[in-house]
Amino acid sequence: MKKPELMSPIRDGASLEAAKDYADAVYFGVDSLTMRASSGITIKELPKFVSKVHLYGLKAYLTVNSVVYNKDITKAEKLVKKAKEAKVDALIVWDPAVIEIAKKEKIPFIISTQANISNYKSADFYKKQGAKRVVLAREMTLEQIKEVKKKTKIEIEVFIHGAMCMAISGRCILSAYLFGKSANCGSCAQPCRKEWFLSDEEGNKVSVDKKYFMSAKDICMIEFIPQLIKAGIDSFKIEGRRRDPKYIEVTSRC
Repeated sequence: MKKPELMSPIRDGASLEAAKDYADAVYFGVDSLTMRASSGITIKELPKFVSKVHLYGLKAYLTVNSVVYNKDITKAEKLVKKAKEAKVDALIVWDPAVIEIAKKEKIPFIISTQANISNYKSADFYKKQGAKRVVLAREMTLEQIKEVKKKTKIEIEVFIHGAMCMAISGRCILSAYLFGKSANCGSCAQPCRKEWFLSDEEGNKVSVDKKYFMSAKDICMIEFIPQLIKAGIDSFKIEGRRRDPKYIEVTSRC
């Protein structure tokens, strides 16, 4: 039985140090076109940073998985070329434009959870596009995950720990609507994590006893890891690129 890859989230050198003794791979973004816009790594620093990741014997996966608008195409082309020069092991993408750029530059790519892949036909579609792996939608059950793995030949990656967006695969516009910060461009203000109150037209508030209306419980799949290994999952992914190094160290070690 194959040992799955453990992929840890990092945002800078400190979080890399936290993960290096436990992870097989790390994923991170730079300061553009990523779902975590507060990354501590710049495009200029990318080659040096990837070299350090490789020095520790880890694989380096770069996320280019935000929504891409017309104005972002040139930026995406430059970023993918820079990633190739830096020798990243793969890009994590989902936008068809970025997939085409990655194919043109002949750089391996993994399909992000943003694509909301929920069935084996979709997985096969991306395999035909040249993807080496797909990250399944976080909303899937264990039985659904097993069926996809059984019916497709592409590598399968699943999230095993971390935050769970209340929207399907992160497709939320609440942050953009309330605060002008787009979740789909990596700048979510996380309004769902706030403690909202229920009231009527007269202003009478209902006590909800510290319940959170919109915030989903975080994923904690540690008890199911043996079953996921048995199912043949290729990569286990921890969510949390905005988390502090201690969180990354503890979750990776566990």
